Amino acid sequence: MIEVKEIVKKYGDKTVLDKISLSVERGEIVLIEGESGVGKTTLLNIISGIDLPDEGSVFIDGKNIVKMSEDERAKLRLNMIGIIFQTYNLIEELNVEENIALPLRLAGKKWKEKVEELMEFLDISDLKGKRINMLSGGERQRVAIARALANDPRIILADEPTSNLDDRNTERVIEIFRRIREKYNATIVIASHDPRIVKFIDKKYLLENGKLMPYGDR
Repeated sequence: MIEVKEIVKKYGDKTVLDKISLSVERGEIVLIEGESGVGKTTLLNIISGIDLPDEGSVFIDGKNIVKMSEDERAKLRLNMIGIIFQTYNLIEELNVEENIALPLRLAGKKWKEKVEELMEFLDISDLKGKRINMLSGGERQRVAIARALANDPRIILADEPTSNLDDRNTERVIEIFRRIREKYNATIVIASHDPRIVKFIDKKYLLENGKLMPYGDR
């Protein structure tokens, strides 16, 4: 489902990602672990096509997104990739229902039934009409997850999904990811330095000094 080949990303004189390769099969849950600032978000952005590598290729379902136009990559994200941002990136002016419906509206799809299904799945139906500034951190995270699932993506990319959550809400998010895989057979890549995440993943990699290494190869 995801094939990253020998990607390099530099910012000025600093090489953040140095010939990184990664393969993720459909339905796998993979953790990219590493301290803050090592390039985890950069790697997710390159996998999603938000950013491009200076060298190397990224294949999503067999298609090299590096060779796509910006519009083609945006369409791919809308229809195939759900992104859970570290800071949620919810729109304050919209209520919960409207935030979740946004990807469906952008894709020109009917949204009412799907949004209701997602709110029920994530136990946030009672938040339907609330504005984002009225929500707790855990509630915002569940709304962000619902929005990421709106277009039935085959890939979920989650950037530090539990870093701002207490233990109770972290356990809740972990359980949600389990249910997402069971219900939607989604491929999930998580970037995190939260040790609480490791209990439910299939594979774990360490990003350090620009290199990506499977645990056990350090």
